[in-house]
Amino acid sequence: MHDFAIVVLSCDKYSDLWAPFMSQLRRQFPSATGHPVYFGSNEVACREEGVIPVLSGKDHDWSSSFRAILQQVPARKVMVLLEDLMMATPVDPALFQNCLDFVERHDAMHLKYWNHIRTDADADDPLFGVLRRGAPYRATVAAFWDREYLLRLLLDGENPWNFEIMGSYRTSYSDGFYGMKQPLFEFVNLVEKGHWIADSLRWAQREGVALEVSRRPALAGKRGALASLQMAYFGWMIRVPWQKRLGWMQKLRRALICY
Repeated sequence: MHDFAIVVLSCDKYSDLWAPFMSQLRRQFPSATGHPVYFGSNEVACREEGVIPVLSGKDHDWSSSFRAILQQVPARKVMVLLEDLMMATPVDPALFQNCLDFVERHDAMHLKYWNHIRTDADADDPLFGVLRRGAPYRATVAAFWDREYLLRLLLDGENPWNFEIMGSYRTSYSDGFYGMKQPLFEFVNLVEKGHWIADSLRWAQREGVALEVSRRPALAGKRGALASLQMAYFGWMIRVPWQKRLGWMQKLRRALICY
């Protein structure tokens, strides 16, 4: 697919992650260099080798900045990466090409390159599945996207969590949403709400990923325990078919109705 680009979405306050992110990208995903790599930030340009810096201007809100970055990317289909989700395993070039071919062949609006959201039905390729209308988290930021569709989906004033919940509702009238049965690569989430994740810091030390640890505090104490519990709960719940989860929620709402 020729009309394709990789977009790394970031912001100035995470500039300390740019060098380690790109180091991991070059290490785990060398075939990325065969495509334009746009690196989006606010007012500070990323000067890492092999990227095309794109600036959004002053950061008013996440979705407005994301839109300003996407509008400067001259590609029909994009792969969106997030700078705090470090690549932890190699990307198989053949599997990556399969993703590009699938997106092109189906004119996909969205293809998840991780499998933490279960697909609802098989596609015509055993590597991929269909995400049906109404599925929660049908829209996730980190994915292959049709750029024009993504631009229409973004709503000013939203943060990424709002987007993945409310944006998924906004996709309910669209087809062309797919997910991989197996992940394209594994990742490590380094930062949660402005704090380092302690387990991720230990991973970075083992892997030789150089981080400026002094740039932000680590999640610790009750806050760290709560974050770990929330991530474990989400990881468990997301494995339950979404139709069953919605059924549980409807029963809970009925049980809590007060007259």
